[in-house]
Amino acid sequence: MPDTDTAQTDRLLKAWAQPKGWRYFSDVNNSVVGVWYIVAAFGFMLFGGALALIIRLQLAVPDNDLVSSHTYAQLFTLHGTVMMFLFAVPIFEAVAILILPAMLGARDLPFPRLSAFGFWCYAIGGVFVCGSIFFNAAPDAGWFMYPPLSTEQGGIGTDIWLLGLSFIEVASIAAAVELIVAVLKCRAPGMHINLMPLYAWYVLVVGGMILFAFPPLIAGDFLFEMERAFDWPFFDVTRGGDPLL
Repeated sequence: MPDTDTAQTDRLLKAWAQPKGWRYFSDVNNSVVGVWYIVAAFGFMLFGGALALIIRLQLAVPDNDLVSSHTYAQLFTLHGTVMMFLFAVPIFEAVAILILPAMLGARDLPFPRLSAFGFWCYAIGGVFVCGSIFFNAAPDAGWFMYPPLSTEQGGIGTDIWLLGLSFIEVASIAAAVELIVAVLKCRAPGMHINLMPLYAWYVLVVGGMILFAFPPLIAGDFLFEMERAFDWPFFDVTRGGDPLL
């Protein structure tokens, strides 16, 4: 009997062991994915801070020609996108993925592969959006990319922004689903919902807010791109559209 227990323990340890070599990036454990998320979020924050520094240097003295007006518009737009969609929301999800299971008495999150999927969507979308600045193809219609300026303005930057942002929003929804289910279904025996830590309540409420807020943003991205690609008047008030849509 002890040999059977040892064999079962060895199989469990092997299943939970961290992959070696290149397979490390296929890991789905929350303690690893959470660290990836935090490192990536702070990396994007530093990138956004560098954009802000260039903006301030441009504004430091009158008639400065450090960057052109077009590049400045790209820096300004990309800075807003990075700080909101690549740091402010993801850092909440990153910390929650890392520490929530331990607070709930769970070994991992309920859908580990969903966590990893969300991270890689986030990383790919972030690199795609941020990398556009190095090819003079970043979005340049302002922090919020409001129509009609953003829908009528030419250039591929807006299309890159829409595609990358869709990946980032899918990642946020995936993390929100993961965290909500974890709070509701993965609590330790005896930890009723009214007894769980306050942080778990915070994660549950914010996860619900993300789950309701981000699908309309993705729908808006699709409408946005269809107006740009096919000239459909979703946001064009002169043709019956609604710029506040």
